Amino acid sequence: MAQTGAFLWAYAFRDGAAAALTDQALAPALAAQDWVWTHFPLSDQRARLHLEQLKEPPAAALELILRAEQRVQIQFAGDWAYGVLPDFERDLDGAAIGVGRLMFAMGPRRLITARRQALCVVDDVRRDLERGGRLASPAEAVIRLVERYVDVAEARLHAAAEALDRIEDRMLADAGELDGVKLGPLRRGLSRDHREYLGLRSALHRAMSPREAHKVAVLPVQLSRLAQEAEDLDRETVSLQERARLLHEELDTRITSATNRSMRALTVMSSLLIPPTLIVGAFGMNLPGIPFADDRAGFVVASALCLAVVGGAWFVLRRMRIMP
Repeated sequence: MAQTGAFLWAYAFRDGAAAALTDQALAPALAAQDWVWTHFPLSDQRARLHLEQLKEPPAAALELILRAEQRVQIQFAGDWAYGVLPDFERDLDGAAIGVGRLMFAMGPRRLITARRQALCVVDDVRRDLERGGRLASPAEAVIRLVERYVDVAEARLHAAAEALDRIEDRMLADAGELDGVKLGPLRRGLSRDHREYLGLRSALHRAMSPREAHKVAVLPVQLSRLAQEAEDLDRETVSLQERARLLHEELDTRITSATNRSMRALTVMSSLLIPPTLIVGAFGMNLPGIPFADDRAGFVVASALCLAVVGGAWFVLRRMRIMP
């Protein structure tokens, strides 16, 4: 959907059904429809100016939105709820690629959302509305956003678990070299996701027991269930982090063991070849008095001496149990 005026897109809802709005239709819809959802791009100065002129939301909510607060949170003021929800940045193909933030302010008949970058979850919910999805109230929309975030997060965790399964199977099967196994990016992704899910979990738990009284009755009813889902996400992420850590330790152990075997082989070869190298170097000096210099059997004698030294070194290494 193309951007229209100050907002990126807007919908008016009647009995849960959504209808797209333009700038000219926004004001009449606020008075005639059940409720209205407007979504703003904070990268557009027109959107910021429009938000600054709004009178309905609390001043604290507008301040939070305009400064693009990054800490995940849900707060209340009178009959409004506002805060920051986690989301995923999306690429041109719609795939989730990084951490994002969706600012929101929710009143009895209005939902305002804003973002800096293109986001995955809020766009999925919008597409669902275009396909005929229904939302009965602003609170239900906020709940849907959190639920969709949980769905996307679960899909990402499932993909991470499958990647760990493949790495574990490869390690247990001893299939080929392990130097190409990349656990670092996977561990960094899980660590980042863990911070996000922990932040959402903490925000939901704090919203269940707000410091100040409020009149928002619908959203708090669902907070307990959403907090449990966030806690399940966090628990599963911690489990995958532990698996990834153990696999990383096993991978390091195997790579170190392979390196030690290579170094041992090089050490043995060096121990066997250094003595004859010294002998050959000594006989190769272009100086008077070199033994066997005029003897036709000199090469045979030097070769036999080299073989004898190699045999002696091999015997010593066997006695020291350096060689099998």
